[in-house]
Amino acid sequence: MLASYLESIKYVGHMFPVAFVRIVLGYQYLSLVIQRVQSGYLEHAYISDRFKLSLEAEPVSGIYYELLKNIVQPYWLMATYVLIMLEVVIGVSYILGFGVRVASLLGMILSMHIYLYFDFVSSPGEFYVFYIHLLFFMLGAGRCLGLDYYFYKSRRGLLW
Repeated sequence: MLASYLESIKYVGHMFPVAFVRIVLGYQYLSLVIQRVQSGYLEHAYISDRFKLSLEAEPVSGIYYELLKNIVQPYWLMATYVLIMLEVVIGVSYILGFGVRVASLLGMILSMHIYLYFDFVSSPGEFYVFYIHLLFFMLGAGRCLGLDYYFYKSRRGLLW
């Protein structure tokens, strides 16, 4: 496995800048999780409060609204744990380069969800994180400096 890790630099070395961005983004996801846990994110209903604020600014309708209203708002602690665990999975996957396509798909869904429905974004430039996840998904960014190259060599498929 270590040999294929080093071999990935030789054969997929042209993706080294993408691998660097992948590792930095994974580190940012993990540092965000640590920052949230240390700031007491699990002790206050931030998700429920943001949902109420977004409803006052612009009403949301449809099945997604019913899901947020009936499940996420009353059970905010469970939703917070799910959010934090998704960010941990994405961060660890990006750093190790293992399962990057699945993690980038989760990252695309998560970034669209946060951007469109919770209005966490402070600037339009933060929407480009969605495009970074899309780029990782299309390129298979875990193949360079990642464990995906080992599985790509032995088990060809869309996951690697």
